Amino acid sequence: MGDEAFPTTTVAEAYLALLRERGIRRLFVNAGTDFAPLAEAYARADKAGLRLPEIVIVPHESVAMGMAHGAYLVNGEPQAVMLHTSVGSANAVMGIMNAARDRVPILLTAGRTPLFEAGALGARNGQIHWAQEMYDQAGMFREMLKWDYELRDGLQLETVVDRMIGLAMSEPRGPIYLTLPREVLAKPLDGFRPQRAGVVVASDPAPSPEAVERLADLLAGARFPVIVASAAGVQPGAVAALEDLAGRFGIGIVENAPRVVNASSEHPCHLGYGTLSVTDEADVLCFVECDVPWIPAMGEPRPETTIVQCGVDPMFDRYPIRHHRADLVVSGAPRQLFEAVAAALEGRQGGIEPGRAQRVVAAASERRARRAASLAAHASGSAGITKGFLNWALHEVRQPEDIVVDEYWARSDTLSSTVPGTEFHNPPTGGLGWGVPAAVGVQLASPGRTVFATVGDGAYLFANPPACHQVMASSGLPVITVVCNNGRWGAVEGSTRAMYPDGLTVAAGSTPLATLDRSHAFELYATATGGHGERVAERDELVPALRRAVAAAREGRHVVLNVLSDE
Repeated sequence: MGDEAFPTTTVAEAYLALLRERGIRRLFVNAGTDFAPLAEAYARADKAGLRLPEIVIVPHESVAMGMAHGAYLVNGEPQAVMLHTSVGSANAVMGIMNAARDRVPILLTAGRTPLFEAGALGARNGQIHWAQEMYDQAGMFREMLKWDYELRDGLQLETVVDRMIGLAMSEPRGPIYLTLPREVLAKPLDGFRPQRAGVVVASDPAPSPEAVERLADLLAGARFPVIVASAAGVQPGAVAALEDLAGRFGIGIVENAPRVVNASSEHPCHLGYGTLSVTDEADVLCFVECDVPWIPAMGEPRPETTIVQCGVDPMFDRYPIRHHRADLVVSGAPRQLFEAVAAALEGRQGGIEPGRAQRVVAAASERRARRAASLAAHASGSAGITKGFLNWALHEVRQPEDIVVDEYWARSDTLSSTVPGTEFHNPPTGGLGWGVPAAVGVQLASPGRTVFATVGDGAYLFANPPACHQVMASSGLPVITVVCNNGRWGAVEGSTRAMYPDGLTVAAGSTPLATLDRSHAFELYATATGGHGERVAERDELVPALRRAVAAAREGRHVVLNVLSDE
């Protein structure tokens, strides 16, 4: 808390200055008529000496939401987005769903239709100000929010701002929504002075000592214990804590449908990817931040296997239906859980079966050898450009520190990432169009890093390519977008064939409702905005094209590789 008041004259200026004071460094905006007090605040900022968040202008709301999502994944800081009233908020609904299920703390703010028809500064002065008003603007997505509110007056400004940041950043994290009436933003507020030192965020939840003791007993007494993680690596320090726990006590690590790097693929106890790959061996399966630990229709752990489910919200109480069996459920943040269990196991070393660590390490080594053989098979094949070959080519070109933001074809078992924070996969909702905007946000928060967006043609179309590449060009964000252009909706085709393996779809060789036109020249989206674009149709063209893409990105140019895939 500073001794001097902010040099503000309006609630809008005080709101923006307070955001910056509370650590919000940038504001993603797609503006409308409700932004007039904010525009005036930014116009006055330099002259008045106001420190406000950096503006990032984004020409579509879905792109703004994806960019904020991606930026948070990299730096762990809350991101702020402001949209235009009800209509802009409607365009952001899918992004809100993605953020909610991925526990991303986005401070989503929006104007609302002016409150008054006349008589106040900021009152209605446009034809749309009647039709755009809703009885409950936040109601269209309240189910996905942690909190929503409307700023009523400058008197409550600090309380509202601190509450929205504190709630968004407290576990389980998630998006909030605040509406800002134009008349309230326009009200006078001279010399605003914060009364508190900063935002209070709840401490990360720690597991109960009793639960830790029970879990330590289970892990110590197991012949082949395995920790399975999907999103544990989101928490800073969790990767190192998991690797330490597994290495010291001979516990296997599996990543199931990972959304981030949960452990180095080269860790001696890393057993690979997918719960079902270890169900024959594991006698204790400890799931950490796994919303879907296994898909019952595709196979389940053995009945005699002990199941433990852990996380900040291990019951996933916002999911209407989710019933995966458990013998023990432990609430706690991943890093705190791993550290507490490691401490508890120190006193149980004598009860751990001799040779267990060697058994786990040998199994992990054998699986790594199989992965390497699979990679070699993709490299030496002649079946055209398959998704397997795409993964091999990316693996050949990518450096360990390069970041991959995936929405379709990049596979963790092929990428074999070793550095935390270098691999991000789409949120569990699967709201299409997330990948490219998220990669742009990742690039914004990771200047100087090479960032790949790996998407399909369908996901690329959903991403609103003109808006994405306009932002890349205007903000100097050299994302490399690699489009697997197979001319179809793979998810639609795959689900249809899985449900009807003997059906007419399989017999016909094509899936109704799943066909796209493969002739679109996606690479022109990049060249139209000053970037580098290539069409890749032949197998031996792919690696050289990827190397040219990396070179162009290092020169500061965004890239699209339109790769014609055979599957």
